Amino acid sequence: MGGKEDARQLDERPREILKLIIASYVTAGEPVGSRTLAKAMEWRLSPATIRNIMSDLEDDGYLSQPHTSAGRIPSEKGYRYYVDNLVDSGKLSKSDERYASRVLSASDSPEDVMSRASLVLSTVSKNVGIVIARPMGATVLKHIEFVDLTDGKILVIFVSTSGLLQRKLIRVSERYTQEELDKASRYLVEKFSGKTLTEIRNELLHMMQAERALFDRMLSLLQSWRETLDQERVVVDSVYVQGTANIITQPEFADVDRMRMLFQMFEEKGRLVKILNECISSSPEGVRIAIGSELGVPDMRDFTLITSSYASSDHLSGFLGIIGPTRMEYKRGISIVGYLGRLVGEMINA
Repeated sequence: MGGKEDARQLDERPREILKLIIASYVTAGEPVGSRTLAKAMEWRLSPATIRNIMSDLEDDGYLSQPHTSAGRIPSEKGYRYYVDNLVDSGKLSKSDERYASRVLSASDSPEDVMSRASLVLSTVSKNVGIVIARPMGATVLKHIEFVDLTDGKILVIFVSTSGLLQRKLIRVSERYTQEELDKASRYLVEKFSGKTLTEIRNELLHMMQAERALFDRMLSLLQSWRETLDQERVVVDSVYVQGTANIITQPEFADVDRMRMLFQMFEEKGRLVKILNECISSSPEGVRIAIGSELGVPDMRDFTLITSSYASSDHLSGFLGIIGPTRMEYKRGISIVGYLGRLVGEMINA
């Protein structure tokens, strides 16, 4: 995901021109012409000189020229070079910092922190804000309940030691009475409080070697959680998304069919989670940026994803970030994602 551009470093003038083109295009959403750039540079370079530089940048793949205009727009390669070489990581503005702190300080639970964080990400970046809770199987048990929903479905309600409440609907082939489920939950809390569900499963398997019959039904129940316990995957019910309406205002997405595709994707959280997992699995540390084809999903070629992990006291991480068009305000997006990555971790661990 992402990575430094391998192409040669640009000279000072092409770097300045590329930076100005991206700044102008991000603001106005229109192809940028040489006279606009000459004016922005206070006529230090003539439009003719700027046109030559723009032509070279286009030949090198940093710019593209829409058929309907003489102006240029950044290419995916141009955005990547910009992010890697021209954007100062910078601190979040004081006003954005105060807004984020004010909204999150009103949280009354870890879930509320994550929900509010997705709202802050959306509001500050004017894009889609996402916060993903840590996998249920990797969090430490404080309390657990099983609720029989009939038809082979059981609702698992899990409370971690940090106070995070997660819910998971599982399907079982065997019929359990509510009394049996209550007994199972009491047993798990009394015997395994302070351990992760993965550790609990492993300990039960070990104990079963000596007392197979006693634990057969317990294992049957736990095996129904295989998706949660065996794989380090995000629980779909623990994804917080805010700001999908922000995409509507972007001129790139005026096409009705594209809008329909986009909102279907946000509605199908499982698909979104799969995309995010692909992007963040390679390097969970720090702020990561994937642009266009780097996401590995054809339908996302016009999007950028900026993510960060948020730390935890038990060294397990969740993730947060923003999704928006490649024509986004990168400096502000990178700053808010990095800031909330630190703040959310501090608040959840407090």
